[in-house]
Amino acid sequence: MAYQLRLGEIVEAMHRAKMPEADTYTAIVERLGTVMATSLARKIGVRGGEVTYDGGMFAAPFYQATTDQPLPDELADLDHEEEWGAD
Repeated sequence: MAYQLRLGEIVEAMHRAKMPEADTYTAIVERLGTVMATSLARKIGVRGGEVTYDGGMFAAPFYQATTDQPLPDELADLDHEEEWGAD
């Protein structure tokens, strides 16, 4: 067995360890994540926001492109569905 950490948890551990490069790595992952979110949003026809890091998690908001747009299948079950459309 191995102790498994998600990417955000690795960065959180780096911050806890007071590693000076943690902020640089965080910024790089945020930029890459934003490129990925933008690409995904364009592909599935929604609006995507910038990736930010907070509390051990990297996340980007995704919004409806049009009023009453249904939640795309690609995003289903990845967050609370009642959040969809809450701009």
